[in-house]
Amino acid sequence: MITNLVDIDDARSRLAGGERPYGFQISDDITLLGPACGFGAHYLRKLKTEGRYAEDLDEANRIAEKLGAPITGIWFVREYV
Repeated sequence: MITNLVDIDDARSRLAGGERPYGFQISDDITLLGPACGFGAHYLRKLKTEGRYAEDLDEANRIAEKLGAPITGIWFVREYV
């Protein structure tokens, strides 16, 4: 598995094309996990209650606004074959 960070402006077209985010980069210290992270439903529910998981960019933006920092990029994952 390979992850790569894509600038938020460039990532929008990938999201619009249906690609699922691995994570949302808010700052150097804060990354919210996204639906492509592959963790189990129980753990993701726990992360969601802690404000550390977002289903989509809109939800990630709401969390980022509460933290007072914009989303700078989105992590995408690709299986390494």
